[in-house]
Amino acid sequence: MNRPIMNRPIMNRLSRTLIVAVLAAAAAWNAAAEAGDYIPTPLVVREVFGRLGPVPVPEDNPMSAAKVALGKHLFEDPLLSGDGSLSCESCHLPDSGYTVQAPLSPAFTSKFERRNSPTLINVGFNLPLLWDGRAGALDKQPLGSLGNVLHLNNNADLLVEQLKADAEYPALFAAAFDGDGITAQRIGQAIGAFERSLVFDDSPFDRYMTGDRDALSGPEKLGLGLFMRGGRCITCHHGPNLTDNQFHALGVPDDHVTGDPDVLAAIRFDARRRGYEGWESLAEDPGRALVTGDAADVGRFRTPGLRNVAETAPYMHNGAFETLEEVVAHYNKGGGDHPNKSRRVNPLKLSDEDQANLVTFLKALTGTQRALDLP
Repeated sequence: MNRPIMNRPIMNRLSRTLIVAVLAAAAAWNAAAEAGDYIPTPLVVREVFGRLGPVPVPEDNPMSAAKVALGKHLFEDPLLSGDGSLSCESCHLPDSGYTVQAPLSPAFTSKFERRNSPTLINVGFNLPLLWDGRAGALDKQPLGSLGNVLHLNNNADLLVEQLKADAEYPALFAAAFDGDGITAQRIGQAIGAFERSLVFDDSPFDRYMTGDRDALSGPEKLGLGLFMRGGRCITCHHGPNLTDNQFHALGVPDDHVTGDPDVLAAIRFDARRRGYEGWESLAEDPGRALVTGDAADVGRFRTPGLRNVAETAPYMHNGAFETLEEVVAHYNKGGGDHPNKSRRVNPLKLSDEDQANLVTFLKALTGTQRALDLP
């Protein structure tokens, strides 16, 4: 027997009711997501961020155990500085996330220089390098620091001769470079190889994305959801190493930099070295503009990766914030004032609980150093 056809006005009322219900549910879901209740599945996290793969290695500088060991030896050796007072490690301490626990990096003059030491964790995945992106190759960057009067204040040719006269280095270079001798290029390649070995993963975040749902606690999962949605962190911190490798102005406080005549002198000195127009009257760190010369890049600095971020305090290019809580609060209020502030930085309106969950997730990005199988 045929079933009677439902009255059309009744059908229309039901359709409208269903649509309203669906829209209401969607609005409630979006509101919950904004409030921090969104928890992405491991599959979604894996698809969005991706796994951290092998570190990129240039064809002309293959990795080897001997080369990494040589690079580590050079990295730790104060002989690389002009007066033997500093090493690469002086600004990149292993126990401090390969940075230093001070707002501004140590300088050759025994004073603090103009910027915070960037972490070297997973540096092999980053290009360009440094806060303003002036270095385009990991194997060449150490030579830039070697000759910089604010860093190691040495001469590459002089250092080559010093290493040749050393009791250990000739044999170490021969082992690392198939019998070849010591050159400035090979100094950079050895240090670069060591820095490529600083790969950290296997964090709770990594284990969660591979399917271990218990790898993150409840607050950490809520923080991850905020990182991806309500907090909009993923806008700039995406990909396996959690950085877009781009440059942004965030209005970070810098009174401790611009209010210190010695630090401001270092800023102007470095700008003069770079041939920056108007260096004499600089009242702030130009950031990316030191490389591009573009006024629109003043105050823009490179997005750091967030792996092991809990170990790398203080934060930002000038070490303005001592804690992750301060960093999250800065973003939550929409950053600070700057003419070139990124349009991506706006007030987030996160609750205190949301901010705490976001910080808790950031701490779950702490991993362990990857064991490398090297010839």
